[in-house]
Amino acid sequence: MYYPILRGKLNELLALRELAPLQLNYYTPVIEPVKRDIKPLVKAVEMLNSNGITPYIIINPTIGDYANSPHELFNELNKIESIEYETLYSINEKTEKYQDFLDIGSFGLFIQKGIDQNIIDFSKLSKINFIQNDTSPNVKRLIKNKVLYEDFFRKQIRNADYPKESPFSSLHSYYSDENNIGFADYTITGDEFTEGGGPAYVVTIHVSYIDKNRFDELFIRHYSSRDDGTPTNPGSKFKEALDLLIQEYLLNEIPFYNTNGLQEFYELHKIEHFPGLGQVKKISIKHHIETTTQYLSEKG
Repeated sequence: MYYPILRGKLNELLALRELAPLQLNYYTPVIEPVKRDIKPLVKAVEMLNSNGITPYIIINPTIGDYANSPHELFNELNKIESIEYETLYSINEKTEKYQDFLDIGSFGLFIQKGIDQNIIDFSKLSKINFIQNDTSPNVKRLIKNKVLYEDFFRKQIRNADYPKESPFSSLHSYYSDENNIGFADYTITGDEFTEGGGPAYVVTIHVSYIDKNRFDELFIRHYSSRDDGTPTNPGSKFKEALDLLIQEYLLNEIPFYNTNGLQEFYELHKIEHFPGLGQVKKISIKHHIETTTQYLSEKG
């Protein structure tokens, strides 16, 4: 099972809403809400629910508007009767007491700190345990119902610094060999949280693919416009980056899955439309999730 981890930013929630009707298999999204206004979150969860998907929500986010109010989001969500979700409780450097949410009934743990014996013992009470992929194998063996997660996206300081391609992960191809129930990543956004993007000196489109000739590893192609030294005209820069993507897509040399997201890029190229940089990231997120789930569907 694949658990893409998304922040509750608008375009990430829109990605989930648009993916929901596609009836993808083998995936359950994890959402860490970052905005105090939870209306977009509720809409996304309602759409997921209406298509048979029950997401996980981190109820004590470590970033964003709720970072300093560990109970506030959970209290707000309790007022909403129209949504169904599974609860994830984050254990992080700020966590002093693990028992805070035991009265909620069924819950999972999202562990963001080093694992000691107390956490191992507490994990026996939860239905699912997200742990970092680089956790010691000796510790991994002591935790049941575990999902391995990591930020595999090699984020650059500037878009101009992205290479043509970068490796991402092979975890999707072997996670089940180690008695894990799933794996997770932060898609093409990475786990670094920022409120908004900076000026677009260069526009880069990130597109995922799995190379079956390289041991099923997932790679990211980076299509970047030229650096003209100014933050002006992002629409023209998007067109330049999109031209590079579509040229390579039509050559059929990179084994992209023909996803809804990739078709959306193709349509934007055909009508020569710039939807905004947030929408571009949304489409890349969709394609990444679709690519991973399509691979899992093929493996059965």
